[in-house]
Formats: sequence, C-alpha cells, structure tokens
Amino acid sequence: MQRFGWDRKNDAFVFTMKGNIPVHVSWTFAIPAALPFLHEWSRHPQVALIHTAIFAALLFLSVFLHELAHVWAARRRGIGTQRIDLYLFGGIAWFKPGVASPSGWAWIAFAGPLVNIVLAAGFAAAYYLFARPLLAVDPDGLFSSPPPRPDTLLEWTLWFGALVNAVLAVLNLLPAFPLDGGAIARHLLAPRFGADTAVRIVGFCGVLLSILRFAIIVPAAMAGILLWFPPSFRPNWRAFRAAGNKKPVPQHPA
Repeated sequence: MQRFGWDRKNDAFVFTMKGNIPVHVSWTFAIPAALPFLHEWSRHPQVALIHTAIFAALLFLSVFLHELAHVWAARRRGIGTQRIDLYLFGGIAWFKPGVASPSGWAWIAFAGPLVNIVLAAGFAAAYYLFARPLLAVDPDGLFSSPPPRPDTLLEWTLWFGALVNAVLAVLNLLPAFPLDGGAIARHLLAPRFGADTAVRIVGFCGVLLSILRFAIIVPAAMAGILLWFPPSFRPNWRAFRAAGNKKPVPQHPA
C-alpha cells in the first residue's frame, strides 16, 4: 500500500493514516480554496496569495478533522473505514460493511459537523481573546473579508477559521443528500416512516434547498466572489423520485 506520494492514476496526493486508512487528496480540493479570492489577484496579488494559502490550510484542517470524526465515531461502533477522499466538493469517508442501529448511524453522521461546531467556537474564542472583540457585521460587506492589513493577519486567520467551520457545520446539517444532515434525517425518519419514505422526504427537502441556494450564489457572483456549496439538485431529485440505488449514502462534509 502506498504510504506517501502522488497517485498519477487518480491525480491525487495520497498518504496512509494509522490503521492503514488511505487518504486521497485530489488536486481539485484546491479549487474552493482559491475561488473566494480571485477578485483580489488583479488588485493585491501578494495579499491574495497570503489569503489563499491561509484559507487552503484552514479548509484542509477543517474538512480533514470533520472526516476523522466520522471515522472515530464509526470505529466506536465496530465499523472500519476503507478510505477518505478529499476533493472538489469536500470530503467523503467510505466505510466497510458494518451493522449499527439507526441512531448509531445518525451519530456517525453527526460527529463531523459536531467537530466543526467545536472548531468554530474555538477559533471565535481565540479571536476574541487574542485579536480583538468581534465587530458588528456590515450589511454591505456580507461577502467581504476583514481588512487585509499586515498587523491584523492573526485576526484575519482566526476570523476566517471560525467562519469556515461555522459554514461547514451549517451546510452539513442541512437535510439533503449527500450531506450529513441528509444521512441523519434519513436514519432518524426510517424507523417511523420506513426507509423508502425517509429517503423521499430528505430528497424533497434537498430539491428545495438546491433551488434556494441560488439566492446566495447569484448575489455573491454579482459581488465578484465565486461560490459553490451544496446540496446538488440531481441526487436529491433522484432520491425524491426513488430512482437512486439502494447503496448507503457516504458521509459527506462540505
């Protein structure tokens, strides 16, 4: 098994964790790290480079710890992990066949967002204690980052660390596929309504959310910031129409 190096077949950086769990980091994982700062490169390239590098590190840390939480929760229930993939749309932990109660699977799915909630609280506390008190939000700067002054780089990093993890937690708790919130809702609804009906309910919620997300994507694009975030329309539409396969939905972050 490859311990460390580049996988040319899959265009991904590969390393192996303790327990022989391979982690594949696709080159596409760098895309969401660069998108928020594309508008800065033409005006402040050095600042844009710093912001992109910091955001990439924060995103990797947040998503990787999110997936490790899934792995830890699954291991506590005797379920092994085949591999972890980090790619354009976040991360996925692929589990080996195992048996757990609906509440057990729901907890495995919730473990990832829970870690992001804890990280968001930690970054926010550090921001308040070591940088400066939280400022009021400027309604005209909803899609803007803090002022890129050299003497506030620590403030900027802590602020963005809290923001990234808060966003990951909120997005992943949405009741839609293939998000963790969709898995949580499916497993909690199945004992009451049946597996098929539970999938359709989550699929219907996902279809609505996939449409509503454009209320944020379009204004952000008009402000010069390119964003993409889940849920996608297609998997939720297929689930709503009961046209998807019967395989378990993998745990998905961001």
